[in-house]
Amino acid sequence: MRGPPPFPSRLTTPPRHGVEWLLLLWLTLTVFSSALVLVDVIYNAMAVSAVGLFFLLGLRLDRANVPLILFLAMFNIAGLIALQPHLDFDDSRDFMLGTCFVAVTAVFFAMILNENALQRLEAVKWGFILGALMATLTGLAGYIGLPGLEGRFVMFESRVSGTFRDPNVFGSFLVLPALFVANDLLRGRGSVLIRLGIFSLIVLGIFLSFSRGSWIALVVGLGMLVILNAITTPDRATRARLMLFSMLGAVFLVLGLAVILSVDQIYEVFADRFTLAKDYDSGPSGRFGNQLRSIPELLEMPFGFGPNRFWIFYTENPHNTFIMAFSSYGWMGGIIFLAFIVTTIAISIRTVMMRTPFQSYAIVIFSGFVPHLIQMFQIDMDRWRHLFMMYGLTWGLAAISLRWLWEYRAYAHQAYRAQMNLAASAQPAE
Repeated sequence: MRGPPPFPSRLTTPPRHGVEWLLLLWLTLTVFSSALVLVDVIYNAMAVSAVGLFFLLGLRLDRANVPLILFLAMFNIAGLIALQPHLDFDDSRDFMLGTCFVAVTAVFFAMILNENALQRLEAVKWGFILGALMATLTGLAGYIGLPGLEGRFVMFESRVSGTFRDPNVFGSFLVLPALFVANDLLRGRGSVLIRLGIFSLIVLGIFLSFSRGSWIALVVGLGMLVILNAITTPDRATRARLMLFSMLGAVFLVLGLAVILSVDQIYEVFADRFTLAKDYDSGPSGRFGNQLRSIPELLEMPFGFGPNRFWIFYTENPHNTFIMAFSSYGWMGGIIFLAFIVTTIAISIRTVMMRTPFQSYAIVIFSGFVPHLIQMFQIDMDRWRHLFMMYGLTWGLAAISLRWLWEYRAYAHQAYRAQMNLAASAQPAE
């Protein structure tokens, strides 16, 4: 659904304080800074200042935001309870501090949508895209060995990591920005050449991260994006354009992959990474073996191993977000996390199917969220900052979509009654 809404709503109009441009700029810069993981303090400072700035100028709380707040509050309380026997362990204290911080950011990103949602969603979108471009270009500069950058922004067997500490997180971060740009291409928004160039760069970054999870996430995300757009689009002509763009995009990706793999150095790393299970994944002491061996122990420990203490017992963390939840936050935290994920999926599906001005954004974010759910089974992402942004945006979109439909129906009912009264008063008296 495009264009301005057919009725005045605070959800789609700027607030009256007159400095919305400042909030939009700060919001874009905050999301952009989330890609600067090598220097954590930048995002932390930007996020804290954004919360303060929005709160100072009026940050609205919708009652539909309360379930998100309760879920995250109970999750953190469970973690704090599990922390008590390990208060003297620095890693555990820092871990819980980080969890509380990203939970606050999730609530913040949900609440900012309660006013001027369309412009703020655009600010978030371009913050992600610009952050992805910055991280990708930085990584590519190190990968090709520009003077002074040889060996920088590259890790683990020539895998590009950009401004992240881990190529897996780098690749996963790029998926949502890639989907934002792909959605613009599918819907014919903006310059095709510019967006095609941006999309190509971001996809190249995902590929050169050589992250198997990120590759799968991109393919799954793009597939969901096309399917959901086709399902929710009302006319056949648009569906036909979606299919045409999808086929052309598939051909473009295959040709691009063929060109890239013609470089021997890239092909060697790709051939090594293109497998479902590496040596360190299999075996009783491998990644999957450790996961299976930990489950019986965790079933006997109501408070788990304690926050970020799995690696003490099994050499490294479990590489499974659900096991990490039970390990770090105990039974209470693990059950709350499972309930939170199931509820988030449910409200996402409902929001995607609502015909509102925000439907397009809901489709993109859901298409990016589902691949992350798949990745939860093979990587620890319990505190990824961009994932908590997605949590907040998902719940925020669910809240404003319901509110927009309620306001629209009330407005339509009032308009209908006014029209009927006008018609009745215009009839001549008998």
